[in-house]
Formats: sequence, structure tokens, C-alpha cells
Amino acid sequence: MAKVLGKPFGKVCSVVLAVLLLLGVAFAFVGCESDYPQIRITLTFVDDDADTDDTYVLNYRLNRKMYKQTVNHYIELIDAGFYDGTVIHDYRSDRMVGGGYTYEDTENADYLNDLVSLAEEYDALDLTPSVWADSSYSEALNTLYGETTANGLDIDGDGGYSNERGALGTYTYLTRSDLPSENPMVYAHATKDNSDRTVRYQYNSVTSLFYLYTGSDASADSNYCVFGVLADDDSRTRFDELLSAIDAYETALEENDETFTDTTDMRIDDPMAEFGYYDAEFTVPVHTAIVITSVEVTSY
Repeated sequence: MAKVLGKPFGKVCSVVLAVLLLLGVAFAFVGCESDYPQIRITLTFVDDDADTDDTYVLNYRLNRKMYKQTVNHYIELIDAGFYDGTVIHDYRSDRMVGGGYTYEDTENADYLNDLVSLAEEYDALDLTPSVWADSSYSEALNTLYGETTANGLDIDGDGGYSNERGALGTYTYLTRSDLPSENPMVYAHATKDNSDRTVRYQYNSVTSLFYLYTGSDASADSNYCVFGVLADDDSRTRFDELLSAIDAYETALEENDETFTDTTDMRIDDPMAEFGYYDAEFTVPVHTAIVITSVEVTSY
């Protein structure tokens, strides 16, 4: 009997052992989650009159050790493919903002008037909650807990990132004036000390938007969470080349009495705002699009 069962039994044992080994490897990967994951953002900026490479690949080092909820939130969005094909919808003096809008037809769009919000697609995602409307944590809000000093976290001098050139940060247009006179309070788990906190919604209203800092001076901003920096010299060079290409394009437009951006008012739905929405002014590139062609996680 032992001889009859020997080979099948051996095969079964081999399969079981292989499965256990695979599970062990999987658990090992989960247990070895990095404090500093990396992502790759690929942008396209087309200047038909310039002899330049239109694609700019930027590698980023994220700080999950300091901003755990923020980094995990954006990684979930990246893994869902949410950012692929979105555009820089707001080009400001010190940052370009993207991550929430696109065009139905990028090549033939009226860039100022054809912006399409991805708010419904965002709301439909099953994201890990970090902000709740009630103290029993039963009504989750699809917004992000703001890991910032303005929200009561002790970040200064503790390994936090600042707005160096190319830095990646969270962004929201909501201000205190958009909220009721008695600003709504929400509830969150603060990862810094694992405590529960009652916090103002103003600082916990981040959704999918992010900015790339274009300024030259490193600085801290208590209202924004800077959770990523350019990871290598090649990325820093490509970022500078992108800004140079945009600057040259803008200069050429000015010589023809045209401007690179124009302003438009956008209504943003938000049930916590005073009237269920608030208005924001975007400075939109109007002659060509800056497209976020893809965002991917290269190291978890």
C-alpha cells in the first residue's frame, strides 16, 4: 500500500510545499513594504516649433515613513490607473497642478472650455478611508487626512519634505471661506502617533489632485503635504528641460501678443461646502496641453 501511495503522496507534498513557499514569499513582500517607495510620472508637452523631445520621464521618491496615509492614498490611485491621460489643468507661478481633469479629445480640444472633471470616477473608487463624518467612524468621506503642520502634526525637523524644485505635493482649492461659518469637524486616525483626532474639514479635503513645484527656493508650507521629491539627477535634468521648453513656448506666444494661460472659473462639488459646492479659478494652458500620459509605481 505504501508503494502504491508513495508517488501520488510525494506529488501532493511537493505541491503543498510550493504553495507554502509562494505564500511565504507573498507575506515577505507585504512585510517588507518600503518606507520610501518610488513612482514614475511621464508627461508630454508638445511644442511643434521646437526641436525637443516631447516626453519627460520623472522618477519620484515618496516618503511613506513620514506621510503614510498620503502616500498609500496616491499609490492606490496610481494602481487604479486613475492618472493616466489626465492633464495639468492649472499652471501657476510656482507650481503646476494636475490629477483630476482631462479632455475628451486632447488633440482637438478647446483647452480653456473643454476640461472634463474626473470627480465621479474618483468617487467610484474603493479607496482606504482616512476621514469620517462621524465620531463612530461609520460614515467614511472619500477625502484624505491632511498630514501637515497646519493640521496639528509635528513635521518640522523630523524628516519631512519641503517644496524643493520638482517636489510632489497634495492640493485642494477649498478654503475656510467656502465652508459654513461654523466650520464642519471631521474625524480621522492620525498615523504619526496612532491617535484619533477631531479636525477641521478644511485640512482634510484632499482628493486626487497633486502639484509639481516649479519654484527655485526650497520652502515649507504648513497647508500642503509635500510627500515626494525627484529621485535622481536624470529626473531633475528632465524636469528643468520641461520647464525650459514651457518657458520658450510662452516667450514665443508673448512675441505674438498671446498668453500661455487663460483663467476660467470651475465649480467643484463638495457636500461639506456651504452651498454643496465651491468655485475655483484655474489658469489653464490654452494653446497646447501638458499631459500626464502615465503614472506607475516602480518600487513599493
